[in-house]
Formats: sequence, C-alpha cells, structure tokens
Amino acid sequence: MSTKDTQENHYFTELAKTAKTLGMNVCKFVPENMDVDSKKIKGERFDGEKEVWLPASLDLPDFVYDRCFHGISREHNDIREKINWLKENSNFLGLGLPGKWDVYQTLKTNPLLQAFFPETERVTTPEQIIEHMERLEKIIIKPEFGSGGLGIYLLTKTKEGTTVSMTKKGTKYDRQFESKSQLNKWLQHLLTRYSYLCQPYLELSNQKNEPFDLRILLQKNEKNQWLERGRGIRLGKQDHITSNLTTGGEALSLEAFMKKNPDSIPVTVEQTIQHILRTLPVETEGAFQRLFELGIDLGIDKAGKIWILDINSKPGRKIIQTLQPESMKEIYQAPFKYCQYLSEHLLKAGE
Repeated sequence: MSTKDTQENHYFTELAKTAKTLGMNVCKFVPENMDVDSKKIKGERFDGEKEVWLPASLDLPDFVYDRCFHGISREHNDIREKINWLKENSNFLGLGLPGKWDVYQTLKTNPLLQAFFPETERVTTPEQIIEHMERLEKIIIKPEFGSGGLGIYLLTKTKEGTTVSMTKKGTKYDRQFESKSQLNKWLQHLLTRYSYLCQPYLELSNQKNEPFDLRILLQKNEKNQWLERGRGIRLGKQDHITSNLTTGGEALSLEAFMKKNPDSIPVTVEQTIQHILRTLPVETEGAFQRLFELGIDLGIDKAGKIWILDINSKPGRKIIQTLQPESMKEIYQAPFKYCQYLSEHLLKAGE
C-alpha cells in the first residue's frame, strides 16, 4: 500500500519478482481506492510472466506492507478511516509509529534509552520558540510528522536579531529578522500550517563543518528477530543544517568516512551503537505496536556522545542500495519471510 501509484515502483517490482520465487502474489494500491462496502480494492496486480503491473479489482490482501508517506501533514480523515478499517480486516506487517512527539514522550522515560534523546519540546506559539532561543541561542525546529529533512529550520540568536537557516533542494538559505515582531509573524504563519518540535542545536559535524549522521536499517526475519541489514554515513554540505540525501547529502561507508575524518567518530562508540540496536527496536515495539522494519538515525557530537535523532518505521533503502547492494536480495525477501512468521503465529493463535 502506497501513497501514490508511481511511488517506489522499482522497489515494488523487485518485491513482486521475489514473491514469485516464494510462491506468493503481490498487488499494489492506494488507500483511497478501497471500497469498504464491497470489501474490494481497485489496484494493480503483478503479472509474473510478463513482469508488468496490470489494473485489477482486488480482494482484501492477507498481508499489507504499508509504505504510505504522508509528508509533514497528516492524511485526510476519510483516508485515515480507510487505513484503520483495513488494519481491522487484514494483517499489517508493521503497524507504524505515531508522530515524533509521542515517540519521544514514551521513550524518554525508558532507563535504557533516555540518555540518548536530546531535550525536545512541542511548540505551539512563537513565544515558546523565542523563549527557547533566548535560553540556548541556537535551536532546531522541525515538523512533528516530517521526514527527509523537510521543514527543518535552524534559529540562531545574533547581535542583529535572529538568523533563520533552511535547506531547500540542496541549497542553504538564510533569512535575517531584526525585530521580534517580524520573527513572531513568520513563526505564527509556520505554526498554523504544521505541528512543530523544538530541540537544542547539536554540533553534529566534522572538522570541515559538514553535518553527518549514521543511518542503520533494521528488519525482522522469519523468526521475528531484528537483524541489521546495513548502515552508512549521510554527509551533508558544508555549513548546512542536515545531512539528508534529499537535501543534498551524500552516502559514505563508515570506513570511508572514518578514513577522511579520523577524529569525528571515536572507536568506542560501536559498543554504544550495539546497545541501542539491541534495545531500541524491542523497547519501541513494546511501547507501541508491531513493527517490521526501522531506520534509526544516530548523531555523534564533537564530544563523542551519541544521540538518537530519528526512528522511522517506513525507512528508505537508498543508502544500503548505494553502499551495500549485495544486501538487497535479503531486503527484497524480508517482507515475505516475515509474512510466513505472521502466518504461523496467527495459525497457532487460531486466527
């Protein structure tokens, strides 16, 4: 299930080809094309012989791999209702996570993880943001439901007033606000459109002032165990705010990054990373609902401290595809192997 018909077409086609070798059938659809009354879905099925997608009227699937992305605002109520209806009538591989605020609120009290979360506040008024900036001098504000580095702003207190920095299509833009009233007006406009979170600005950059973070992809196997599928460094442009690939960043292997930036990541961090990988998926799933895959973004500051920046239940695979293409076969097989686990689990439960 995807947000648009054209979304992730290469990935879905490779999944469908893999399904054929495992004796399973794949169809794809968008939520708005579900008919609740007839329990039918207008979508496409994969023709394994011709390797093409064909329009079809579909019965409800046994299992749903939810790859819907809703951007920095939530989906319309009628679409949300249809997705919730399907969750009651089919089996989702992963039931997803709520917004960043709910995830933070829940996990920040976990004794095994709380040390890795930066201070985060939900902000609903310009006054709250200005107050945080007065106290910290540099803050990040980001959308509660954002992804891909979109909608993230760096606010810096200066002698002249406030500088607001953002990245759009790989280019960094700065905007200067000399008065609080100007800044207040701009923030008010922003906050009426989306729900925002505020965090201290963390020095997550190398010696050249290029921001970087570590993305790790985890998936479950046929035994319901979490496995690391791959990892890579996302390196942003000099003086930019984020390292996201969609905002101009590049993917590097950890080894290549360490060679170029020997002082940016202490050798001792791997022990902490392994603790997070053992703990975070299990604790997150325990606090919320069933999950199938996770993209975990870790930041490493100039003091060598690790921060959990984001937990994504619908991660991309671009970094793994670029840096570890040999892992893609296992990634294509993973949803079907997890279906087999769920099928056996449901049979034992008598469902």
